[in-house]
Order: sequence, then structure tokens, then C-alpha cells
Amino acid sequence: MSNQSDWVQICEDVQERLLKITPLTVKSAKVLRGEILKSLIAACDDKFLKTESYEIHNLLKISPSKDKGIIEITGGKRNFKRLKEISHFERCDGCWFDFAILVNENIKPAEIIAFDFEIRFLENNPTKFLRFDLNLPEHNNDDRGKRFHLHPGNDDLMIHASPLSPLEILHLFLYDLKTPESPRS
Repeated sequence: MSNQSDWVQICEDVQERLLKITPLTVKSAKVLRGEILKSLIAACDDKFLKTESYEIHNLLKISPSKDKGIIEITGGKRNFKRLKEISHFERCDGCWFDFAILVNENIKPAEIIAFDFEIRFLENNPTKFLRFDLNLPEHNNDDRGKRFHLHPGNDDLMIHASPLSPLEILHLFLYDLKTPESPRS
């Protein structure tokens, strides 16, 4: 392994390995939405989430996509400009996040075919955000072997992601990724 084409092959191999072990099948989009709702309400009840339970119900939506049999689950509005004024979930420490998930119900079991989860950190945190993306098949990142990746604070920096399901990423956002009281740097 010594050149660019080797790196392309490595990326494709890593992507294939990640997608094989990432839990992406679900009973249905409705069941997945219910599991997400339960997790968000529990975090609210346990005082990890500042967003009130009635707001959670308003933010967590399920709707058909433009493509038949594809269902979209959204938690807050897409917020590529990272404006705090756009609806989102907020943790008790001030960090805030939103997400979107696409579920293909044309196949059985239903399968998660794409998602993005992004958490934004406080102003004093050197890392401004962290985003997990699973792009649709045939997306240009799929061609580069990085369909499932994360962005550590920079939209132009992509790293292969750990094989986490949307529920696992949600739990990571709810209960982890805390800003340390005395950062190392």
C-alpha cells in the first residue's frame, strides 16, 4: 500500500466492513420514531435534556419522503448554518442537536438508508460541532468509500465513522460528549 489508488481501496474496504456491522434494520419507521421518542423523554425526565417533553413531541416528526415507501424522521429542523434560533433539542449543559433519518419501508425488514446527526458545542469549546452522516447509496461520498463518516468540527474534514446506529448516536449526544471542566488544551 503505497499510493492514492491503494487509499481509495482502503476506504472502500473500510466502508464495506462498517456497513456490514452497523445495525441499520428496523421493524418500521414508526417503531424507530417511538424508540427515539422514549429515549428523548427519558433524558428529559432525568434532567439531561433541557427541551421540555411537549417540545420533544413538536420537534420529533415522521413524514413520507418524496420517494414512495421512504419515510423521514426528523428531530428539529435541518440547520446547516448552525443557527441556534432554528428549532433543535438542547441539553442541560447548553449543547444542542438535531437529526434526520431516512427509512426504506419498501424492503422487509425496513432499513435505515441515510441519516445525519449533528451536535453543536458551547462557544468556548475548541470543537464547534460533531456530525455523523450516513449518505444515501450512490452519493458521491459512497464513491469515495466514505458513505458513513463523521465531521469533527469541520464540514470539509471527513473520517470513517464507528458502526453506530441512530439510537446509539442519539444516546451518545444525550449522555456523553461533555465539555470537560478543565480541558487538556
